[in-house]
Amino acid sequence: MKLLKTIIATATLSIAFNASAASSQKEVRFVGETEFAGFCKAIINDDLKTFRSNLSRNVGRIGDSQRQVLRLVTSDTGLTCNGSNLIQFSAERGADTVHEYLTSRS
Repeated sequence: MKLLKTIIATATLSIAFNASAASSQKEVRFVGETEFAGFCKAIINDDLKTFRSNLSRNVGRIGDSQRQVLRLVTSDTGLTCNGSNLIQFSAERGADTVHEYLTSRS
């Protein structure tokens, strides 16, 4: 019986911790084509490491190299977040780190 109470208490604490960690993230809702939403999420969080990781993950799917993937997703006819291309979206969201990376590479 004591073991059961310990397991229930541990599970309750675990659930409470996960709920508080999830609520600290920015409220973002993705609609439409969400296959490449990771790029938009990286810009929203101004997280260059995540953005570059998305570039790496899409080598072979979108382009043959990270540079080509970056060129294709930042083109005027490429990926859009909230109706703007990635460079405009990063400027609108104040994602200075990612914006600087995008403008220096494209």
